[in-house]
Amino acid sequence: MLIRPAFDAHEIDQVYRLTHDAYVEQGYITPRPDGRLRHYADVDAAAENMVLVAVEEDVIVGTVSITLDGPAGFHVDHDFRAECAAIRDEGLSVGASWRIITAPGYRGSTALVVELIRSTIDVLHRFEVETILCSFNPRHERIYRKLFGMSTVAHSEGVGAVKSPAVLMRASISEAVQSWQPPFNPALATLVAERARLLDVLSRVAA
Repeated sequence: MLIRPAFDAHEIDQVYRLTHDAYVEQGYITPRPDGRLRHYADVDAAAENMVLVAVEEDVIVGTVSITLDGPAGFHVDHDFRAECAAIRDEGLSVGASWRIITAPGYRGSTALVVELIRSTIDVLHRFEVETILCSFNPRHERIYRKLFGMSTVAHSEGVGAVKSPAVLMRASISEAVQSWQPPFNPALATLVAERARLLDVLSRVAA
């Protein structure tokens, strides 16, 4: 299995399809006519957002999105604005991980979820991010606390298009790297280098 950036619009569309089907299956949304779910569109379109896919035999079997802090903010700002502001005020660099989805045949694959999280840790560590923010259904709260040392910040009943309960969790990237040392992945190293250059150019233009 290879975890790498989504290559093109077709693969991003597959991510939206996977997300839609997973959310319908879990009862978070009703089926949509086009069979796609793109929530947090402002975050999704930001240059600070990166979409990874897990590919096995040329088929996308999982995905995770990673966001650096920027003008669009994080997906968790929508549900936990005050809590995110307080964490930013701590003065540490912050990043977020979201839209962790697995294909139907991999719903029970803890190993795939672990590899997606390890890849997230790798990317954020390369960007020198110190604190990661994530949101999950509360029923997954215990497993993320146990596996990744995440701590609970707050709970929400959900806002916007997806009406589902959520728990905001955080973790230290440096501690996560020590516990879950990611294997070297050249595709992710290239992604970080190229995205860092793009963000540098955008910041210069904005200035």
